[in-house]
Amino acid sequence: MPKVALQLVTLCFIAVISAASIASIGPKVGQTAPPFTLTDLNDKPHSLESLRKKGPVLLVFWSTKCHICHAMIPRFKEIHEKYSKKGLTLVAVNVGFEDKDEVDDYVFEFKLNYLVLNEDDKKAQIGEDYRLVGTPTIQLVAPDGTVKYRGHRIPDLDKLLSE
Repeated sequence: MPKVALQLVTLCFIAVISAASIASIGPKVGQTAPPFTLTDLNDKPHSLESLRKKGPVLLVFWSTKCHICHAMIPRFKEIHEKYSKKGLTLVAVNVGFEDKDEVDDYVFEFKLNYLVLNEDDKKAQIGEDYRLVGTPTIQLVAPDGTVKYRGHRIPDLDKLLSE
């Protein structure tokens, strides 16, 4: 095998191993999601506990500067439309370094139709509690607080919500 090809295979292997280990950092499937209370863009507080009382919660930890998060907006809108009728609450938790005005402008510009939480002085604590290493990080939390999914891709919600 040529040296360049071997290096490429090695880099791909390292990337796959890294992606798998990154997804395993933080609250794992079967564990309890850390509690939080954060405000929405109208300064109304929302706790994870109160959101769970309505049904499962899909947490999306994101930033306005995350290009992948931006590209996923149409899919998040579809998820909100389809699954909110089935009791799922999609919650976008901003953990980026942008301030409230930037987040407000972004939500308005891209017409985000789901719950967005942003509280500048709690971002570091959320990042620590959830052991976030990048955005997007997506976590599905069951009504009892158990983590059903954690990763960087949109999970198979039909399968997970039927379990």
